[in-house]
Amino acid sequence: MEQTGTGFAAGRGESVLRNCAKSVAIFAGATLLSILFDRLNFTHANIIMIYILGVQLTCIVTSQQIYGLVSSIASVFVFNFLFTLPRFSLTAYETGYPVTFVVMFLTAYITGRLALENKKNLREKEAAAVMAQSERLRANLLRSISHDLRTPLTSISGNANNLMSNGDSFDEETKRRIYADIYADSMWLIELVENLLYATRIEDGRMTLRTGPELLSEIVDEAMAHIRRKAGGHSITAACEDDLLLVRADAKLVVQVVVNILDNAIKYTPPDAAIALAAGRRGNMAEVCISDTGNGIPDREKREIFDKFYRGSSPVVDNRRSLGLGLYLCRAIVEAHGGAIQVEDNVPHGAVFRFTLPLEEVNCDEP
Repeated sequence: MEQTGTGFAAGRGESVLRNCAKSVAIFAGATLLSILFDRLNFTHANIIMIYILGVQLTCIVTSQQIYGLVSSIASVFVFNFLFTLPRFSLTAYETGYPVTFVVMFLTAYITGRLALENKKNLREKEAAAVMAQSERLRANLLRSISHDLRTPLTSISGNANNLMSNGDSFDEETKRRIYADIYADSMWLIELVENLLYATRIEDGRMTLRTGPELLSEIVDEAMAHIRRKAGGHSITAACEDDLLLVRADAKLVVQVVVNILDNAIKYTPPDAAIALAAGRRGNMAEVCISDTGNGIPDREKREIFDKFYRGSSPVVDNRRSLGLGLYLCRAIVEAHGGAIQVEDNVPHGAVFRFTLPLEEVNCDEP
């Protein structure tokens, strides 16, 4: 609790210092401009407008009303001190100046207050717009989830009911096929839920990396072991230039990146398409390259393919269209490691996904 209180006090102190610095800077700027106007023989009305503008700017860039109030009072005193006769004195010879000072203060204060209210209203409108956008995204997500879950759940329940009702009359091959269908649908549901959990952690800022020195070849091997069950008729090959290449990474999350990209290639390419994974050193980074010989990705989609909930327009081979989270998670995980991810054309046809990871520095002097 003490640490929390100390952190709050420190943050509040920094906010006060920032607001004070902004207020002083605006006030000093208004004063310097007023001195210039005075030397150019501008009227006092022009100088007063400069200070009123300064108060408005102070209210806009600071977070509390007190800074505008102090700026209003300071403007009156400095105007009296620098620009009324006798100069450099808080005395004014002309009888109308006290009224001028009162009007100047009230005008500066009221306009500053209005500026502050306008800023507050703008923030409230922005917050309402963000909330409305979040609600739309949540509604779209729920609709997408309910639609995408219906097919595998219907398949699982139908196959299970079929086994319970007619299992005794099925031969072993038929049972094995039904078991395989139930298993595939279950694994798809597990993958979908895991992606949703990862996305939730990213949105909440709770995705923590447990990085350490990892062999890139072991990460590739583990990802390939996961994906081979889904390969179907696809030919998938993997090669590492250096089996001892070390990267600094959270192995579990990087395996998820490789699996997501490979799974994406399997879903969106025909069974006769070849998929190849290559890993190695590229300059001061490690690079993983996953290419396929499918139909490729249109140029207009390359800019959006890593966006959240983007599902593309290409037909899905297995009819299980994803939620559009897999590649979004890949980008978030890779960038959290300090790497980059991109997609490009595979000549003559197909697509190539590349992502980089930081290399682990090896200290040869250690025993």
